[in-house]
Amino acid sequence: MLMSCSTTGPGVYSGGGRGLEDPHSGKNLVDLPRCSEIYPDGTYLVAGPVAGRPGSRIEVRHVLGMGNSSYNIPLRCVDEWRIDPPAAATLSANRRFLDISPDAAPGMITLTATARGDSTSITIPVIDPDAPNLYGSWIPTQTLSCADEEMPSMLAIRPDGRVLIAYPDQMARWQAEYTYSFDPDAGTFTLGTQTGEVRVLEEGRIVFSGIAFPSGRPPPPLPPGDPPRPSQASCEFEFVRVGEQY
Repeated sequence: MLMSCSTTGPGVYSGGGRGLEDPHSGKNLVDLPRCSEIYPDGTYLVAGPVAGRPGSRIEVRHVLGMGNSSYNIPLRCVDEWRIDPPAAATLSANRRFLDISPDAAPGMITLTATARGDSTSITIPVIDPDAPNLYGSWIPTQTLSCADEEMPSMLAIRPDGRVLIAYPDQMARWQAEYTYSFDPDAGTFTLGTQTGEVRVLEEGRIVFSGIAFPSGRPPPPLPPGDPPRPSQASCEFEFVRVGEQY
């Protein structure tokens, strides 16, 4: 296993040395002024992309949330980092990039950061090179389904087994949440209690079938004499990925 000179044991890294360039410092997030402001359960990690394949690199942000603001946690505030399993990946010297081993087996990598005694973890899937990647944020290519029902404005398929759904003209960012499972060999996708199929057209473009996606609002009444609309479950839903973070 390749190990950084600043590891303290298999998969265990020191917080980070002084003088290292932090690519997150002052970019999008302001640096936390004082390490003493870190409080229990206030820190979190963000990975981008949220999943990787063997040999790929994941950018990692270490953040403190305070009210409506978020701050980049400087390396000087961090006690240690841990990777589990240890041989699956290494951390860069500036602790901002997780490099997945070319020999990593498909599964999950857990990265844990501890700052001023507060620990937070993130789980990063390692995807089989031949399997499709469904993780990330997706938007539909149409606003209405074949049943004239309003489509979600965005889906977030998360590594923790949840799908978050947003609808147009809603105040909250996510209005619905479902559990899901995906069988890449069979192409089956289960959303809550529904099981259908997902077809990959190309990287970043997928089509669901056999699933009645919940509608943001019901369709208008049919004019008298019109034939009934098809069922939502009979529609196909095409989505394109717009991001691999949330």
